[in-house]
Amino acid sequence: MILGYVSCLPETKLMAKFVEELKNERLMGTRCRKCGAKYLPPRAHCKCGSADVEWFEASRQGKILTYTSVGFPPQSMSKHKSYIVAIAELQDGSKLLAQLTGVSLKMLRVGMPVQVVSRPVSTDKIVYELKPMDVMEI
Repeated sequence: MILGYVSCLPETKLMAKFVEELKNERLMGTRCRKCGAKYLPPRAHCKCGSADVEWFEASRQGKILTYTSVGFPPQSMSKHKSYIVAIAELQDGSKLLAQLTGVSLKMLRVGMPVQVVSRPVSTDKIVYELKPMDVMEI
C-alpha cells in the first residue's frame, strides 16, 4: 500500500511500517534518541545528524497551529478544486502537516481541536487527514 494520492515518498521499510500502522489506525513516528526530535511521517535520520531513532505512537488529537487554502492544486491533487492544508500540534508535542477536511474557511481558526484520521483512497493507497473535533472530545 502507498501513502498519498500520488506517493512522493520513497518506498522504504520505514515508510512501509508507517503505512501498515496507518491501516491499523495507529499513527507512528520516529523520535531521535540523541536530541528527542519527533518526526511525522517518520525519518531514519535526525536533523542533529543522529541515525539513532526509535518508533513512538503519536497522539491522534491536537490543535491547529496554522493553515492555508490551496486554490491552484498540483497535478497530484487536481481532483480537488481547492482544499485546506494545516499544521497541527498533537498532544504529544509532535507536529503534522495534512489536508484538513470537514470544515470551511469561515469556521476555521488557529487553536481549533482536530484529530488525525486515516482512510484508504483506493485498494492500494491510504491517506491521513485532519478533521475538526468537538472540544468536549479532547
